[in-house]
Amino acid sequence: MPASDELRDRAPTATDTRLYLIEDDPTILHFVQQTLLLRPQWRLLGQAGSLAEARRHALTAEANVFLVDLGLPDGRGEEALRLLARHQPEAELLVFTVFGEESRLVGALEAGATGYVLKGCTPEELIAAIEQIRDGGAPISPLLARLLLKQFRAVRDSLPDHAPDDPVEAVLLSERESEVLKLVAKGYVNKEIAQKLCISPATVGTHIKNLYRKLAVHSRVQVVRVAQERGLL
Repeated sequence: MPASDELRDRAPTATDTRLYLIEDDPTILHFVQQTLLLRPQWRLLGQAGSLAEARRHALTAEANVFLVDLGLPDGRGEEALRLLARHQPEAELLVFTVFGEESRLVGALEAGATGYVLKGCTPEELIAAIEQIRDGGAPISPLLARLLLKQFRAVRDSLPDHAPDDPVEAVLLSERESEVLKLVAKGYVNKEIAQKLCISPATVGTHIKNLYRKLAVHSRVQVVRVAQERGLL
């Protein structure tokens, strides 16, 4: 639904954290609203309770962080992520769900999610995840990160070697982009990459977005997969 009058009482600015929730459970909406009391400068612009409603309102919302549940009453949240990745390319997509299985994690990241937080977290943990994602990080719990690393290894081991005459389109990466790519492939999040390379998390985020653009992908899983296919790793 569109934002209510009380949610849009002042014009947005570039530095605001502006949230939009795609979730059908009213208790989760209440949890998010209570969580935002810890950050009164943040705003919840609106909420969609279904995939159809998200199509109508979320794709044009002025939010910069979308909280997306994967279990919607009329479809899968992964479809909402794919739509948002196309229509809201500058926004961060944070999955907020009960699904902790490897297949849902990987599917969400391939659909464009930049972070993945499980329901049952504390308000402080959700705030930390949102702050991390706004700072160029990729919040994923240690358990889910291990599942993701397992998937990376499976993708790497399953790829055949290219024959020398295989027609693979050349992709030119800067030295720094190559360094960031290698660390992403090892499962490091933006903050860790920043520490290793002595640059800011925001700069890491810029390099990763450049990698997405050059490789025509929308997620970390895809960027590693395509980089491996093209011999960049």
